[in-house]
Amino acid sequence: MAVIDWEQFNDNFQYYDKEVIKEVIYIFINEYDSRISNLQKDIEDIDYANLAFHAHSFKGVIGNYMAPEVYELGRKLEELAIAKSSEGIPELFDKLKIGSKDLLIELKYYLQNLEE
Repeated sequence: MAVIDWEQFNDNFQYYDKEVIKEVIYIFINEYDSRISNLQKDIEDIDYANLAFHAHSFKGVIGNYMAPEVYELGRKLEELAIAKSSEGIPELFDKLKIGSKDLLIELKYYLQNLEE
């Protein structure tokens, strides 16, 4: 099952040059590890302010790729951080890591096809 809503994705990027789309995807790929690391550190440090900031930022980036389920995980993580509620954060973060990794894989596959 696709993580990305490809109909929405294509509608969203229909007016963009192929090079712009590739650049936007490369940014996500290149920033992915540091974004996950920041979230992990915030959770370990119980730093709700930074967790809310990083979750919000990551959620926004994910929103560009029309991945509604992964976006929702980011939104919920941000919401818990704002509420300073640790209950469920580790499990939610694990789901976000899995979902965002699946998104990353789909984008890499799409990118590979764009470059052919």
